[in-house]
Amino acid sequence: MVVKEVVALLLSALFVVNSVLAENSISFLINPQYNNYSSDTLFDLPDQVIKKPQATSQQIIELTGSYPNQLIDLTYLFSLHNQLSSNQSSETSFNTNELYLTKSWDDWEVTLGRRISSWGIGYGFRPLDVVQQYDQQTLARQSTIGKNMLALERFSGMSSWSLLWVNPNRSDESENREIESIVSKYSTSQDDYDLHAVFRYNELNRFQLGLGGITILSDQVAIHGSLLLSQRYQKQLHQLAGQSTVLLAERFPYETVDYRRGTQALIGINWSSLSKHNLIAEYWYDQQAYSRQQWRELFELAKNQQKLLNQTATPPALIQGNIAWSATATRAQALTQHNLMLRWSYDADHWKPSANILISAADKSSMVTLSTTRSTHLFKFEAGIRLFNGTNDSVYGGLLVSNILFMTLSGEY
Repeated sequence: MVVKEVVALLLSALFVVNSVLAENSISFLINPQYNNYSSDTLFDLPDQVIKKPQATSQQIIELTGSYPNQLIDLTYLFSLHNQLSSNQSSETSFNTNELYLTKSWDDWEVTLGRRISSWGIGYGFRPLDVVQQYDQQTLARQSTIGKNMLALERFSGMSSWSLLWVNPNRSDESENREIESIVSKYSTSQDDYDLHAVFRYNELNRFQLGLGGITILSDQVAIHGSLLLSQRYQKQLHQLAGQSTVLLAERFPYETVDYRRGTQALIGINWSSLSKHNLIAEYWYDQQAYSRQQWRELFELAKNQQKLLNQTATPPALIQGNIAWSATATRAQALTQHNLMLRWSYDADHWKPSANILISAADKSSMVTLSTTRSTHLFKFEAGIRLFNGTNDSVYGGLLVSNILFMTLSGEY
């Protein structure tokens, strides 16, 4: 299968490279990481129960291009991913990230196919990304896989309006952002401010309405914010959390719980100095993440499950399996409802250092990322460390991993 994927990518590259009208680029990314794990976490288990690779590396090759034509334009983005891990075999996949046709006339444009759509405002979190959300905290930026859609768009001066039919014929049993949706967006850009408005309807969330904007206060300071209201939303909650009578489940214990009137909001400020220093401060609230009380109940359940390992004759495999199930919540993209992020960077001539801290306001645990970047006309190199701090019953202190050493080498040709 891997050979077929490589051949498909090479044939695609040969086809577009030999096409006189094609515009193409090939990029690569290499991202090795070294992970250290905490022995104090309530989810600490043997490697055979929860995989904890010390060394991982992902390698990505992307082919991006367009084929303009008088009748219709073709745009594509293919990627070949290879994942290496110290405790499992190599995994390789070929993805069609984007492949769509575009027809333009006057101020109008129609798009059909798979396309990446990101509309959000914000650095650490983007509530207005209702078509698809990208993990803003990832250590290695890479192209996401777009959504299948039919889009009608109108561009007029500095304003635009879009109407999208996303994921046609997908049922409401799919994941939140994979279901069939009708989405509309309006945006306008003026001299000292930008405004954005989004609307989305699907069977899961029903109606969603979002507003956002950026205001330039001076040459050095700008503020930004966004708000998304949802008629309905869902969470995956552990059925045994919040009680102490039944501690072990015989099957996967999470259930989908429906909520009404969800809110996601962000406010931030960006300051840039003439000396090339930049500061970003953001606060955001995400009601779809676990509340502090829900985390307390889950940590208490995991603590009681750990006690069973030495206190009962229950098979250890059953107890360890339940602890692993409890740890599932720590792998969510949005972990906490109240978040505070501070980021500093310095745009030096050669090395560009940065420091980022993300704080869980409810329990004061944090995720700190320190890195430095060097760019040339051929490559971009980044190296750094990510640290997770807090007690073992806090969101970031309770994670399996305690720190990550990482490096990224990328380039585009």
